[in-house]
Amino acid sequence: MSNKRLLFIPVSSPEGIGEYMRSLLLANGLLAEFAGMLDIHFILNKHTTYADVCPFDTTLLESSATKEVALVCDFITAYKPDVVVFDCAGRAAHMKAAKEVGAKVVFISQHEKKRAKGLKLNRANLIDVHWVVQPDYCIAPLSWVETTKLDMFPLAHPRNVGPFVAHASEEQKKQVLNKYGLEENNYLLVNAGSGGHTFNNLNCADTYFDTALKAGKKTGLKTVVVFGSNYTKILPKTSEIICLTSLEGTDFLALLSQAKLALLSAGDTLLQAIALQTPVIACAISKDQHTRLENCVNAGVAIKASLNPDDILSKIEYAIDDRHYKPLLAKYRKLESPQSYSVITSGVKNMLAGSRA
Repeated sequence: MSNKRLLFIPVSSPEGIGEYMRSLLLANGLLAEFAGMLDIHFILNKHTTYADVCPFDTTLLESSATKEVALVCDFITAYKPDVVVFDCAGRAAHMKAAKEVGAKVVFISQHEKKRAKGLKLNRANLIDVHWVVQPDYCIAPLSWVETTKLDMFPLAHPRNVGPFVAHASEEQKKQVLNKYGLEENNYLLVNAGSGGHTFNNLNCADTYFDTALKAGKKTGLKTVVVFGSNYTKILPKTSEIICLTSLEGTDFLALLSQAKLALLSAGDTLLQAIALQTPVIACAISKDQHTRLENCVNAGVAIKASLNPDDILSKIEYAIDDRHYKPLLAKYRKLESPQSYSVITSGVKNMLAGSRA
């Protein structure tokens, strides 16, 4: 019997990395489940820094898959995958090509605009399952137009499945603390996303690093700054802060789960921190992050800061004060937070197991 074939087509750009990292976590989890009986392939933009280090077979494009319609369709036709995972990406033509070779089509969205793309009428009968990697409190309900579409046409119903978090084992947690000489609940973890975002002509990772230097001195917390794989400069040399380019997904989550506090962007890592019950301060560093951050602030599960070092520093001091820190922890414990990692991994596994031999 030949191996099952799983194709990932995430949004892939020099700015962001969240969709790729989610796909990578999912791919690694499924590879372990199938024990050598699964072939995995990625389609990526060759201008991303992670394209050359993807551990799976990869087809590289001159730009995003969205713009390379014919090339992606031709690849799908030739590769004949059993399942295609489109993470916030994918044209209707891509999905049609997948269905024509008998593949199951998975669409993952993470905010209202991407969710709406999965509900376009040209996606009718093309998407088998549509998972929204947001908790209910972080995304608006479907509009009446969208619910009407779902009533009238054969469109996959979007299902909110919560943040995508692959929990690290206790052994992994110990190993990552030992590796960097850290103590649980006694350090600040700082990450401005992929490292490719700028604000007022300054790289957001640099702004976060400058703030981290001050925060370490002010709070006495050991500080780890993860610059992101799209950060193109040489990392600063300092004995005051642990500076890292990037971390494997589970290592990052192991560090995030044990930090006293996290300073993050308002991307996927914001929701991961909340799910891991790590108090978090976040800045919206791209246009799609503002609504998510506001929803988290309104739910009382995140602290918002502007992209100004002084404001961020004041929010860090505010957050570690027990008068504010303990209520945040209490709020996290009360949240109903479904874990999309297990839902999606199980769902794709079942699709692969039930696909053609």
